[in-house]
Amino acid sequence: MVIDQLLPGLFRFEDTCNVYVFECGDCSVAVDYGSGAWRSALRGLGLPPLRHVYLTHHHVDQCDGLRRGGRRSFTVHAPPGERNVIHPDGVRAVRRWIGKLGVPGSYSLLERGLAGVRFDMIGFDDHFVGTRRVRFVETPGHGRGATSLVIDHHGKQVVFCGDAAHAGATVHEPYMLEWDHWTGDGAVAAWRGVERIEALGIDLLCPSHGPVIAERPGTMLRRLSRKLLEFIDVKGNICPGEPDRYVEPQFTSSGARRLGDHLYQFGINGYLLVSGSGSGSGAALVIDPYLSDMPRLDALLAELDGVRVTDVTATHYHIDHIDAAPVLQRRKGVTLHLHPRVAEPVARLGTHDVPWLPPRAIRPDAMLPSRGTWKWNEHRLRVAPFAGQTWWHCCLMTDVDGRRVLFGGDNFQPNSRWNGTGGFCAMNGCRFREGFIRSARLVLDWKPDLLACGHGTYYRFAPSHFRKIIRWAERAERATKALCPTGSLERDYYLHPRSA
Repeated sequence: MVIDQLLPGLFRFEDTCNVYVFECGDCSVAVDYGSGAWRSALRGLGLPPLRHVYLTHHHVDQCDGLRRGGRRSFTVHAPPGERNVIHPDGVRAVRRWIGKLGVPGSYSLLERGLAGVRFDMIGFDDHFVGTRRVRFVETPGHGRGATSLVIDHHGKQVVFCGDAAHAGATVHEPYMLEWDHWTGDGAVAAWRGVERIEALGIDLLCPSHGPVIAERPGTMLRRLSRKLLEFIDVKGNICPGEPDRYVEPQFTSSGARRLGDHLYQFGINGYLLVSGSGSGSGAALVIDPYLSDMPRLDALLAELDGVRVTDVTATHYHIDHIDAAPVLQRRKGVTLHLHPRVAEPVARLGTHDVPWLPPRAIRPDAMLPSRGTWKWNEHRLRVAPFAGQTWWHCCLMTDVDGRRVLFGGDNFQPNSRWNGTGGFCAMNGCRFREGFIRSARLVLDWKPDLLACGHGTYYRFAPSHFRKIIRWAERAERATKALCPTGSLERDYYLHPRSA
């Protein structure tokens, strides 16, 4: 174990995270705990007994060792805003929520939580340990309640910032700032926290990972603040200035949207493509079947006399685009076709720790080509990988009533819908160059007349829209890479390895 003496009576232990221990009169105080292996070295360093442990945030690498060791001879303190991800009751509730929605939970959350923790690190307040004043400053980001500590030690103002900052004006595991799959809310909170500690007049900045910053920490934090603002900005609109270009539908008596003689949009995400010629006349293909949409589909089929669902497919694996596929599979004569990428996370659940998985495995009856043409009745559908919001995504395009229609899932939306995208975040397996950029170029190459995308968005193609997306994705890649400590998205940001 690497041990550094930073100042007299102040040590850094390189554990699963940096653990800082400082002498405080007749006791020692630790900032974060890691595995706890460092404790065996305290006596050899001449430090008094450990009496307090302050946790900057809830992540496993900060505090997992506290699960072991029986009765503690010290008090563990944590920010109140981290209670629901540290206290056993809170962790159980969060894990139930994770299980219900299929959101990944293995990256940072304790398995069972920690009992006996005092949630008394109130932001912008302080504690006295003897006569030493320990101050607390809210620096959310890696945790919604993450908090930095400020002390005076041997004439220096020392800030223990958790994972709010990393050397080089970067952020350890920057994907942790993605509190959801499409907004910049976590990054905004992180920026505010960095602004708070930058103003403190720091002599020594002590982060949870990486080296201690002793040379001009305020300058480094100002650089980080600017990088976070750029990251926040690219979390915004991906095609500024573009009109929505919506196509107005007609409505059937069941409330479905009639987009042409042979194409309907029903419910939240579902499309129904009806075969209109030859032996397949009356057969129908469902694209993106969501369980909540099935009553709307049945009502639409009741209106369309003689139309029957024979085939089903999905643009991507997210629950709201695929979870009704097994329901349709059980109907007589219905075949589920999936793109190899889309099938990958759903055919065997547990192989990918990704969000929005369906609750049960979904196994296709037939596979679409990874890239090429799929013949369905009179339609020859072009098929290709279509990574963006998630890696496990495809698109399909065919002529419908004399217009080229591209079924594009959630990658690209009209400008007024979620900033023009289904969102980018690492936990979803997003990629910039191999995802958004490649997919936008595919749309420019295929030149559809219309895009039939998720969540009821059906709009006209315009090259300017997708050229702007390419420029945005290039900028988003640079902004995200700038936050990576190693300068590598593969090492620091992308959570999932690329598949086929």
